[in-house]
Amino acid sequence: MGASLTAACAREDPADGLRALRGRCAGRTGSMRRMVAHRVAHRRPHRRIASAVLAAVAAATLGGCVSGPPYDQLLTGDEELLAVAREHYTDARDRVAIALLDGDEVRTAFVSADPGTWFGFGGATSALTGLLLADAIDRGEVAIDDPVSAHLDLGDAPAAGLTLGALATHRSNLPQDPLGPEAFQAGAVDGEAVPDRGGLDAMLARVAALDLVPELEYNPSDFDAALVGQAIAAASGTRFSDLLAERVLEPAGMTGAVVVESGDLLPDDLAQGHEWRGERVAPRGSGAYAPATGVAATIDDGVALARSVLDGPFAGSAALEPVADTRWPQIRVGYFWERIDAGDDGVDYIIGSAEGFTAAVLVDPSAGRAVVLLSNTEEAWPWVRLRPLLSLLVE
Repeated sequence: MGASLTAACAREDPADGLRALRGRCAGRTGSMRRMVAHRVAHRRPHRRIASAVLAAVAAATLGGCVSGPPYDQLLTGDEELLAVAREHYTDARDRVAIALLDGDEVRTAFVSADPGTWFGFGGATSALTGLLLADAIDRGEVAIDDPVSAHLDLGDAPAAGLTLGALATHRSNLPQDPLGPEAFQAGAVDGEAVPDRGGLDAMLARVAALDLVPELEYNPSDFDAALVGQAIAAASGTRFSDLLAERVLEPAGMTGAVVVESGDLLPDDLAQGHEWRGERVAPRGSGAYAPATGVAATIDDGVALARSVLDGPFAGSAALEPVADTRWPQIRVGYFWERIDAGDDGVDYIIGSAEGFTAAVLVDPSAGRAVVLLSNTEEAWPWVRLRPLLSLLVE
């Protein structure tokens, strides 16, 4: 499932999410203390060393909530960024890459990862599709007011009249998740891939069967970017993966990024993804949903994207310019990119959680600064962990 920052806010206020996180840690601490007390009460005859060992085990177990990372995490890089990592990424399964761009300087930090670790870009892939949409409009291949049915065969389905603009600003009234058998991702078994999400015909059949839900109003959906990207591909007569590589990935300098339309394209060094409860997620090809969730990338690719928006080929792209409101007065949306009132002139950003990963790129053009986050867990409330990075960005 692709999830924007505002979608995360819709589910839970950032402050509430932080309180809940602290509550879970507090509950975990209390439960462990009670368990330790119970065990000690029934083992008083044991030697003092037994109590010492038990206390050490308890301290190690609680370390994720009260004193830093677990013993089997490896933290490297910039200390200021690592301070954020130590607070928010305390599970042994966590693999994280963070970068802060400030002018020509790039600072990085890693949790059990390195520059060669691949992550799913998740719903942040839609930002790349937004840049592609702006480019296709400039080329005259599509228009923002084109109905999607002008490029894709949806017959007389309710979704046929949706414009590319409505899709790109998450006002399609389509459900958030592409419900159906192909939408549910299996748990990982020995790291093996599972069947891909399905091709274009299957996706269009699913969309054609859906009724629009006007009450949804602003509602990010995987269908939005998937339909926009496939419509551009149809209009240009070029496969989406080739089109994105030629017009966005290569100009941006994202030389390592891959559009994983099929499982055989999964990078060998892809981190193991997890859903928000910690269960492993099996990797798979994104099929026709590639424009929404299909890119895999390293931290260097994320830095390249941020740089291309700051002062590179996509600086000033129409995709970044807000054209519609969201539910929140401080946040507006362009072509999948959102802008939040922060810093001097606002921060442009994309955040996505899908397929077992979370990715975020936040850019402050007026300050020449940006933050990139890649994580191997699909966050239920990404804003909780992004707040300190936003603070670093606009300080």
